[in-house]
Amino acid sequence: MKLNSIKILDIPVLLLFIAILTASILMLRKGGADESQLIVRTPEGEFVYPLSKDAVYDIEGAVGTSKIEVLGGKARFLDSPCPGKTCVLSGYLSEPGAWAACLPNEVFIRIEGKKQELDAIAQ
Repeated sequence: MKLNSIKILDIPVLLLFIAILTASILMLRKGGADESQLIVRTPEGEFVYPLSKDAVYDIEGAVGTSKIEVLGGKARFLDSPCPGKTCVLSGYLSEPGAWAACLPNEVFIRIEGKKQELDAIAQ
């Protein structure tokens, strides 16, 4: 079996293949987008907000307007029309998987994204 010599168009194709392979490996090592997001579920639907931008969002619920604050990569209920204000007392959420809810107003917030590090390892 004899191999053919390299053709002039083989070089750009080979370089393109190497570039795509390198980019794929870098994306896999990075794990894709690392930005956490705030997910807000209301009676009207589900909304997504970045945790990287500080803001206060007015969210309409079943009994009024809840205010959700995003500050320094954390989110919390700033105010809500519920009588007990338990949602406001729940504090800031920052880790993926953390959640809080205002049940009377039917507003649910949670953090989604990539976990930064392990807290513990089960054996």
